[in-house]
Amino acid sequence: MVQRANNFFLIAGEKSGDLYGSKLIKELLNINPNAVINYWGGDMMKEAGGNLLQHYKSYNFMGFYEVIKNFHIFLNKINLIKKHLDDTKPSVVILIDFPGFNLRLAKYCKRKGIKVIYFIPPKVWAWNSKRIYQIKKHVDITFSILPFEVDFYKKYNLKIFYYGSPLYSIIDEYKFKKIEFKSNYKNTISLLPGSRVSEVSNSIPIFKEIICSMPDNLFFVSYVDHIDSTLYEPIKNLKNVKLITGRTYDLVKQSDVAVTVSGTASLEVALLNIPQIVVYKTSYLSYLIGKMLLKINYISLVNLILNKQLIKELIQNDFNPKKVKGEINRILSNNDYNNKIKNGYKEIIRVLNKRNVISKIASHIMEK
Repeated sequence: MVQRANNFFLIAGEKSGDLYGSKLIKELLNINPNAVINYWGGDMMKEAGGNLLQHYKSYNFMGFYEVIKNFHIFLNKINLIKKHLDDTKPSVVILIDFPGFNLRLAKYCKRKGIKVIYFIPPKVWAWNSKRIYQIKKHVDITFSILPFEVDFYKKYNLKIFYYGSPLYSIIDEYKFKKIEFKSNYKNTISLLPGSRVSEVSNSIPIFKEIICSMPDNLFFVSYVDHIDSTLYEPIKNLKNVKLITGRTYDLVKQSDVAVTVSGTASLEVALLNIPQIVVYKTSYLSYLIGKMLLKINYISLVNLILNKQLIKELIQNDFNPKKVKGEINRILSNNDYNNKIKNGYKEIIRVLNKRNVISKIASHIMEK
């Protein structure tokens, strides 16, 4: 009889990790309802079951400068989670993305004799490839959700498995609900400003100018409720804005075009088959450091998976009202361009069309 692991600690540091973590918790509890599951994560993981010890809103910094600026908080959180690990004594720790934080914990867990599993490993193929040696030394098993990164990891003889991307099934199984609104607007445009304070604070002022310059269009703005709501204040009372939380898939699906802060969201928008523009802006210092270190041609998962530019990426100074508005109008007015994007999405769907991904990963994790 196969022995089952029964005491887990999961660590996620942002909204996408919270989503994947919640699905994994549900599957682990389906296999073993008596499993002990503690975690650092978010609201979706809390709804799935187990015990939330710390919400990611207190520690999800992004950008080189932002991490350095908040380094004292970062260290305090590292020490706190070490205490939580000592108190809960897990047999398995599951790290979900969030490499700057999680790789430090992998080392600590290995020293304590705790099995370490990395779900959605660091993107070492993009930058900081030296991390591969940390992973090799401190991580027992890795589960990837990107088809193109497996070969890179295998070159270093890492134990990595790819069952597919969970996103396809998550979206395929989602029960869409219509967002009601009274409108005589020409088009509906979704704005996804991100889930971190730095992302939202950088994107909202630019989005405001775009919204005000396109009064004949309705803008759905996805907002997260774990950060200071005043960040959305500049657009809150604009007539052609509808702020919506917790229903990203619904608002994107009802849109003609989406403007997406790079990340998991760009892949979600592609799987929802809505043409998009990917944008991103960070502090100038973080941008300069990133530009020196990054070894990739694209920042969106859509373009990375296809290894070509299908959707427009507007980064840093290019992320401005004029260029974003121009690209929105191009998508809305040019059917050939619109169809080109949607045809490219078909290849994404073909690559990621895998079933029961999280269930397979959970079963693998449960086997000792």
